[in-house]
Amino acid sequence: MKTTPFYLFFLSVLFLTLKVSAQHERLVPLRSNPQIQHYLADSDYAVFRVLSIDTLDLPVIDDFSSSEVYPDQAKWSDRDVFVNNQFARNPITIGVATFDGLDEFGNAYNNSSPTVQGGCDTLTSQFIRLQTKPQGGSAVYTSADSVVLSFFWQKKGWGDAPDSSDSLVVDFYNPTTNQWSRQWFLRGIIAGGQDTSFTRALIWVTNPDFLKDGFRFRFRNYGSRTGSLDHWHIDYVELYQAKPVSNLPLDTVLVDVAMTQQPVSLLNEFTAIPWDHYTSLSVNDQQNLVRDSSIMQYRVNDIQPNDVGFNNRIYNYAGSYVAGFGADNGNIFPSRPQQQFLRYSFPVDSVFPTSNAYSADSTRFTVLNYFTNGNAFGGLKSNDTVRFVQEFTNYYSFDDGTAEVGYDLINAPNGKLCMKFDLLKPDTLRAVRFFFLQQGADVSNKLFTIKIWSSLSPETVLYQESAQRPAYENVINGYATYVLDQLVPVSGTVYIGFQQVLGDGLHLGFDRNTASNTRMFYNVGAGWIQTAITAGTFMIRPVMGDSLLFLGVNELIADKSAIRIFPNPATDHVNVLTEYGYTIKDMDVFTADGRLLMQCPVGVSRIDVSGLPDGAYFLSVRTTSGDLFKQRFILSR
Repeated sequence: MKTTPFYLFFLSVLFLTLKVSAQHERLVPLRSNPQIQHYLADSDYAVFRVLSIDTLDLPVIDDFSSSEVYPDQAKWSDRDVFVNNQFARNPITIGVATFDGLDEFGNAYNNSSPTVQGGCDTLTSQFIRLQTKPQGGSAVYTSADSVVLSFFWQKKGWGDAPDSSDSLVVDFYNPTTNQWSRQWFLRGIIAGGQDTSFTRALIWVTNPDFLKDGFRFRFRNYGSRTGSLDHWHIDYVELYQAKPVSNLPLDTVLVDVAMTQQPVSLLNEFTAIPWDHYTSLSVNDQQNLVRDSSIMQYRVNDIQPNDVGFNNRIYNYAGSYVAGFGADNGNIFPSRPQQQFLRYSFPVDSVFPTSNAYSADSTRFTVLNYFTNGNAFGGLKSNDTVRFVQEFTNYYSFDDGTAEVGYDLINAPNGKLCMKFDLLKPDTLRAVRFFFLQQGADVSNKLFTIKIWSSLSPETVLYQESAQRPAYENVINGYATYVLDQLVPVSGTVYIGFQQVLGDGLHLGFDRNTASNTRMFYNVGAGWIQTAITAGTFMIRPVMGDSLLFLGVNELIADKSAIRIFPNPATDHVNVLTEYGYTIKDMDVFTADGRLLMQCPVGVSRIDVSGLPDGAYFLSVRTTSGDLFKQRFILSR
């Protein structure tokens, strides 16, 4: 084939783009789990610790669809693992138990060195009777009774791949000797799609030493103890007595009809938009913004429940029904072999604007997908219903609120990144939310500049604020809110992001369960490049509106008026007060051009500025809740 000059030019540009991407983009794993930490703050930790159960009978079954964050304490005696719907790919049913290097509090087991390896998460069953059968009397289990432990496992999923030196093990407990012994072992190296699919394991309990009352089994992973690393996922654990069936020697087939994924946003591309932006559209434009149809993902495992159907129901924030869909019983279950992954598409009715809202720019709708006539088939009932909250808020978002990894621009001093937003109506931008992850090296003192562009080609900066630092919040939607010094008029297409000062990254949250790559860009000096490191979404959210005090979903965030500086102008000191219940964590003083001058001791509310020359300065206040506010003050003698 003859090579044309244009073809050679295209190849050279492609090679340069890939080389630049490989040198300057990096995904980094989580070093803590904000969802766990938020859950602990809102729950009674002691309740779990005092509950002890030792009377479980066969079968013992858990697919992790009935619990959140931690495993069901009625079945498990510890809670190191993270129960979630985000980290696994193609789960057997909704909910998996994820094993990593974080403890039950969402923190690394060991931060003394990045290379610390060893035992990490443990998932231990409660005590189980394997001598006395449930019917009582003299009946006991024997090796001929075919007691089997069944479970499904996956490596990595959307998380971090375990190395060949890492492992997942299963141990059995001997009640007589009080000793654990290894029964199953798997190395971490991935082969044959083990990062995207689940594989079933069957372990037969035949040793008489284990067929006793007080039997237990446990899972444990070995790997890095320094963060959310070396992921293993476990689903649908069963300890049961397998019985002969017509066409098989034993009933080792998983029998259940179950949902396998949470519902997705009902909006095309967006996961959230301001309510007043949506209601400002014409009926046709509203309809175009809402999906024509949605998908219910489920599985039919070796049964044909012809009398079972499906319902979708949508309720407003007050619990009133506003839309829905229902399939007649039997219509969604054609004859299928076991463990088929199925997708059922159903129409979505856009009637949202007829519903009342709880504020001018924010409301929410609860979406339920569930099987009807669920008593007509066997299996667990907890996996027959899935729920999703559709937000119409005061911000735009494309992510699902949970970061699986972090995104860094590396070897990139003054590197810039941004996300493209197509606004539905002209408005003012009053704040920007970034999800910064706490992981690896502490970057909370690294400076960056918030930037809003109206165009990338030519590059046109609409607004910027310097002297910013990453801030954190330990909640699932753990966004730090940066209230802008002024309201910024915006319309059409805008690009929201930041420019870092140093060459190391700031650990921006990166959502692997959504894909917005056509909207993500970075620039390390050679022009703007579309992010292509992997499918995902930058966790950046612009907040719209013009009020000084505004409500978000489940939160109250004030603008810069949340801090008071006096006297202003000042001569030798300034006093700082907070409003709306905020507590100061730390404060910094910057020059007007963003240079850091002074880091104030923790807990102070009076700052000595007698050594600074006359002029304008900025005070940056970080609160214990993770919010970051700035206020300008003047020194004049």
